[in-house]
Amino acid sequence: MKKLILIGLAVIGISGVAYASSYGEDCKGANRFVENLNLDEARAYEVDQILNSYRQVGELAMSGEFDQIPVFIDEKNAELATVLTDEEMIQFKENIGEWAAGKDFSKYKKFAEMAFSDKH
Repeated sequence: MKKLILIGLAVIGISGVAYASSYGEDCKGANRFVENLNLDEARAYEVDQILNSYRQVGELAMSGEFDQIPVFIDEKNAELATVLTDEEMIQFKENIGEWAAGKDFSKYKKFAEMAFSDKH
């Protein structure tokens, strides 16, 4: 069970990195997840900084620090919870869920399984 949770967290983190770091007309980056929350400028900036920091997940993965990925994600979720209200956090998670529904994360799952099979 622990292994599945870690794999899931790694998939979320890696996919978040891939999405937040991509640009183009069809991709609004991490801002897509919060644009309907009507945040004031200061809170929008804070959330943007937190979401952009998810790029560190890739660095953790590339350096082999897979055990640190769930810790990092938990810390960032806690940071988001200090900036967003409970209702905004629910909407934020729904926004991510809607985006993720049409994506194929199988390549990330395979990568995570390979990485965790040696560690756990």
